[in-house]
Amino acid sequence: MKIIACALIAIAFVMPLQGFGDALLCQGSMASTVHYATTREIIVPEGTQKIVVQLPTALNASLFAYSQRALSFSISYSKKPDEVAATNGGITATWVNPPSRLSYTIVANLTIDVRVDGLNSNSQLPIRLNSSDQGASRYLAPSKYVQSNDSAIKKTAETLISNADYESAAVTSIMLWVNDNLRYDANVTNHDAAWTFQNKRGTCENYAQLSLALLRSAGIPARYVSGYLVGGDITVSGSIATYGYSWDAGPHSWIEVYYPDLGWVPYEPQKTLGFVDDHHVRESVGTDSSDLPNKLIYTYATSGNGRLALNESSDVTLVRDTSTLRVVNTSAVSSQGVISQEMAHGGVINDRINAFDGETLLSQLAVPLIVAVGVVASFAFLLARRRRR
Repeated sequence: MKIIACALIAIAFVMPLQGFGDALLCQGSMASTVHYATTREIIVPEGTQKIVVQLPTALNASLFAYSQRALSFSISYSKKPDEVAATNGGITATWVNPPSRLSYTIVANLTIDVRVDGLNSNSQLPIRLNSSDQGASRYLAPSKYVQSNDSAIKKTAETLISNADYESAAVTSIMLWVNDNLRYDANVTNHDAAWTFQNKRGTCENYAQLSLALLRSAGIPARYVSGYLVGGDITVSGSIATYGYSWDAGPHSWIEVYYPDLGWVPYEPQKTLGFVDDHHVRESVGTDSSDLPNKLIYTYATSGNGRLALNESSDVTLVRDTSTLRVVNTSAVSSQGVISQEMAHGGVINDRINAFDGETLLSQLAVPLIVAVGVVASFAFLLARRRRR
């Protein structure tokens, strides 16, 4: 009888820890071929003198754990622009005295390759950038929608990285906090980091820009990525069960973090740490969502008083998709599902730094402890009755 009671107590204690262990450390590779097409129609009001459109063309990218290559790329216009010029991260098309309707279509066939085999960075805190890293320093400062100088954001970032000696541990701690504390809300229209920090909800833009604010507050260079998600399921094989998540197709944003010894590393604030999957089509990068090569500028004649309107449609198709992601370890560090690369110094995953404190642990154990005491008391009562017989 004592053995049964002890076993029940052990089960009661193990159950909450099993449920809490939902950070999946993965290895493997992913590869896909994507057909990408997006069309924007511009309805031009009478009296418009000039329209300038900035188009993103940053479809080739080679980053840590992520590579995207355009097999073919083309842009077609309903009316040939009067001027086309190359800009940083894209091109600019200009029409003078444009017609009442304009449209352009971008078509590309892409390959996306992702490798997930360990983020073995030795970058320590504080981050020190040398002369070859100066391009990354631009992504340390506050920007329009990323208020990394906000006092509350700075204080939270300092707390989150207080036990971290290495950059990967600091980044992981921040990303887990964002994942745990934000709730997805498609109806949110305010996307800046300060608002998101106070309200704890939002879209992918909110997740990305709050992540950037916390990272920059900690002295870690990080930039905003704009792109497109290909709809579908991502599966990860475990020794016993199969895990996974799904994406809905549509415009999307995520972030990239700079490591002096690795370069730019993609992170998905809603799902993954240390990589993004092969359903992410990367279009352009900037300091935040206002700083992207995808702008529309127009000027009116003095008599013009109409409003320019846009109609946009996209068709992104997964032509081929292969994945061999597998779980190599699990760790109880997040209240949400997170899939991560193995990180050599990702202490918050492997050592549970900043994951939960004693009070949280007690609250996790309170119910099973009560259950266990009740089970023991019941067995003691039954045993006493039998002895009296």
